[in-house]
Amino acid sequence: MRVTIHSALAVLAIALVGSTSCDGLRRASLKIIDPTVQKNPRWEREHAKGGFQLGPYTVLRPELRETAVDEDAGTRTDAPRQPGWRWHVELTVRGPDREYVARCTGLRVPTIVADYGEIADVNNDEVQIDCDVQGDHHWRLSAQGRLDQNVGGELRAIDADGAAPMKLEILLWAVRLKLVRRHLAAPVVQMRRDRTTVAALIIDRPEWAWVAAGESAEIRGVALTALLAVEALPLGWSE
Repeated sequence: MRVTIHSALAVLAIALVGSTSCDGLRRASLKIIDPTVQKNPRWEREHAKGGFQLGPYTVLRPELRETAVDEDAGTRTDAPRQPGWRWHVELTVRGPDREYVARCTGLRVPTIVADYGEIADVNNDEVQIDCDVQGDHHWRLSAQGRLDQNVGGELRAIDADGAAPMKLEILLWAVRLKLVRRHLAAPVVQMRRDRTTVAALIIDRPEWAWVAAGESAEIRGVALTALLAVEALPLGWSE
């Protein structure tokens, strides 16, 4: 019995240390997530058959393909000296009411100042994302930027008149006192509409997610699916 109790205490201690370490690494990430959306329940990744669970959503394992940019027939002649990469991902998210599907292309290419970034030990590759997200309506996500900066984009409904677009934020860096930048160990992606944060996701294992309960099922499902699709593209968010 004594051995069993000691073993149980050891397992509990390891779990507490792991939880404390995880919370410590994410402290900076939590500070830049809209506190209003954090008032909603926090969902944490749980195992599910064929993928994983986030709250009431089942995220199926994404289908991913990659090609070197040089191998594409359409590559422009003034392409960067170093090869870039293009990824295609298809992601299905099963919600409480319906299924959402994102089909995305992600591009990462070195900039003309890539050598300077390498010397400074900072990735400054350019990234670009284009997605079609299907819910009750057809949505299109586009984003573009560099890995040495935070990246922005937009999610817009194609076939729904009057639907307000949502703003995508891919937060890789935290700024302190408007001067000091710090790379986030656990990057954050969040979707905003006007001043309201619809959904936020920490793209680190295990993922944490928050979704605004006051939004419609379509907005919640599409926003979360788009954020998960961004995570599924291996563009170097954590580098």
